[in-house]
Formats: sequence, structure tokens, C-alpha cells
Amino acid sequence: MMTERILFIEDEFLIAKDIQLLLQKEAKYIVDIAKTPVKALELFQFNDYQLIISDINLQCDKDGIEIVKELKEIKIVPVIYLTAYKEESFLERAKETMPFAYLLKPFQEDQLKVTIQLALLNYKNTIAGEKEDIENTKKIENLTTREKEVLVTLATGKTSKEIAEALCVSYHTIEKHKKNIKEKLGFHTIAELVKFTFSSKLYKVY
Repeated sequence: MMTERILFIEDEFLIAKDIQLLLQKEAKYIVDIAKTPVKALELFQFNDYQLIISDINLQCDKDGIEIVKELKEIKIVPVIYLTAYKEESFLERAKETMPFAYLLKPFQEDQLKVTIQLALLNYKNTIAGEKEDIENTKKIENLTTREKEVLVTLATGKTSKEIAEALCVSYHTIEKHKKNIKEKLGFHTIAELVKFTFSSKLYKVY
């Protein structure tokens, strides 16, 4: 089972320990507690966190929102705010950091657990999408300009003969391009090529 690492920013010791014990009891999470902005920054720089949980009202020179802003300049991770404040002004400030959730105290343990699970799932899906985009970009860079033209035209549903006429080349030239494209991209069927073209946003470029 993969263990997720969470940074919990909270200056009230009992609350911090209660939530730390609650989450680590399931052995799915490692929870590090930061009571001050300096400690939060130190921990965040030297550990790979998948989630930040932060109280907003901290008895120090910065509140939770300000600390989160600084941390997200280092690395973008999902954020869950815990607060007793219902004022619109706090919510508006919190929105600037694009948090995953804003939980009002008191909250149920299960509510926190579910929110954490959803935040981490959303984060994983986002990272997976970004990795796929990077991989697709690398694949596209291996194609020649002509191969890109053939691939995009192929995605419109045109046959090899129609593509050849549109690009003023022979049918056999198009077939050769298609063969090279499949080899470079690692695909075997036209359906796979078409799906890749749209998912990689190559179609919009042309």
C-alpha cells in the first residue's frame, strides 16, 4: 500500500496530535505537524508532500492562507483548510490559493477522511494527465512536419487516396508516412492514431 505524506499546519498542539493520530492509525498516511511558518517551509522543502492541511487562524505573524501561498510557489499540491471562520472575507482570500476544500469546525472525522481521499485522488489524476501530456509532446516532436500533416488529415476521416490528393503526393508516399508514424508513436491501428491526435491537442495546432 502506498503511503501518502501530509503536511498539517496547526499551532494548537492537542488538535494537531488528535488529527495526526486519527490519520496515521490507518497506516495510509504520514502526517508531519508544523506549528509555525518557518517549520512549515522547512518541512515542505525537504519532503515530498501530496497534501497540505492547514488551519487558517494561527497565533503567529502569518495566517494559514499566507503560508499556503508561499508553499505553493515551491510546489503545487492540493490544500484543505480547517477553520472556525465563516466570514466571506476569509473564504475569498482562501479561494486565491485554489484549495480543494474548506472545512468548517467542528467537522466529523469521516468528513475529513473522505475529503482527504478525494483531494489525493484528484491530485493523482491531475499528475497522470500532466505526465501523459508531456509524453505526447515528446512523441509529436519525433514526427516530421509532413508526418504531422498526414496524421491530422487522417484524423478527419480521409482515406490515404484523399490525403494524397490533398497534399499533392502519391498514394504510396502517404502509406509510407502512415507506417513511419505508427512506428514512431508505437501504435498499430488507425483508431489509435486518431485517438492520439485528439488527446494530444495536435489537431488544434493544425
